[in-house]
Amino acid sequence: MSEYLLEYAEISLFCIAVLAVMLRALRTSLNRLADQTILTHVFVMIMMLFVFDLVSEMVEGHATPAAIAVNHVCCIAFLSLNLFLAFQWLRFVGYNLQLHFWHQKRTLLYLLIPLMVGVLLIVCSISQGWIYRISPDNHAIRGSIYFVYIAICCFYMLGTGFIAGRRVFIRRYYSDKLLYLALASCGVLPAFFFVLEYFTGTHPFSVYSMVVAVLWVFLELQSRMISTDPLTKLNNRNQLNVFLDSKMGQNSAKGSLYLFVLDVDKFKDINDNFGHHEGDRALITVADVLKKVCGPRGHFISRFGGDEFNLVAELPDASAAEALKDAINEEIALRDETLPYRLCLSIGYASGRGKGETLKDLFERADEALYREKAKR
Repeated sequence: MSEYLLEYAEISLFCIAVLAVMLRALRTSLNRLADQTILTHVFVMIMMLFVFDLVSEMVEGHATPAAIAVNHVCCIAFLSLNLFLAFQWLRFVGYNLQLHFWHQKRTLLYLLIPLMVGVLLIVCSISQGWIYRISPDNHAIRGSIYFVYIAICCFYMLGTGFIAGRRVFIRRYYSDKLLYLALASCGVLPAFFFVLEYFTGTHPFSVYSMVVAVLWVFLELQSRMISTDPLTKLNNRNQLNVFLDSKMGQNSAKGSLYLFVLDVDKFKDINDNFGHHEGDRALITVADVLKKVCGPRGHFISRFGGDEFNLVAELPDASAAEALKDAINEEIALRDETLPYRLCLSIGYASGRGKGETLKDLFERADEALYREKAKR
């Protein structure tokens, strides 16, 4: 084995080991949601890219029929996996950003068309040499329309970068800025290196950049799982307690501290009559409303558990609290018109009374206000 090939093998095996460690942690620690299952597939596909590329490097230059056949298999697998990987990453970002159209089969079918065209061109290259060809001395060479393959990969990757990257500049997603940057990097970085490789003929740095990008995403997700509800992507109960502990008894120029308790009316009926999938959709809709109404105002939003949400805001007086409550209900009413069931919230709130009050006291008063609100319905 040449010194170059040995060094290349060491780098590839190191990247595979890093991905394997992340994959094991992903499968044992994160909740099994659809987007996390897709992320598992992404990790496995990147590992397979290194395997096929390494095997291809090992057999190149050996002009035996068996070695040439192995090189064909590796080239087809490597090129096809890149396409599937780019598509799966686009899906992962769509699910993670909770874009509803990603659940539509027709949308996925349309997005699959470039991928299927690319795979067909790759397979036909065995005889036609369109995307790649194998020389008589068993070296993989780019085909006559290799640029089409690059264009398809970049279509998915730059689409990913655009979808995730645009949220970096939207104010209501400010708290998720680092995650969206990480998600966008998994599209933009490989696309950049794909184009660079096309013009320079260097090694597959695009694959190395994928490892760096998914590592960034993995670390962001692991960090968020400590403090984030996996379904709604809001702060969880623990993070709410930490935030309130830091705010209780403090004086603020913005006004008094208000704790809101929000509850989805007849949520059990939604689950029983329409299924748990629609129940989850209702919770995600409520979360989206809270992000839209409260995010730009800098209020703290969390899911307490089940169908209960919390909102913490610093407001000048009770009239401002009522105005915020009305704004939430108005936005919920707009969303309700598009749903097959009635979506309505009961909202109670209480203001902090200073340093002598405990967190438990504040919650009890907010809950009492919620029960009074429910009694009116």
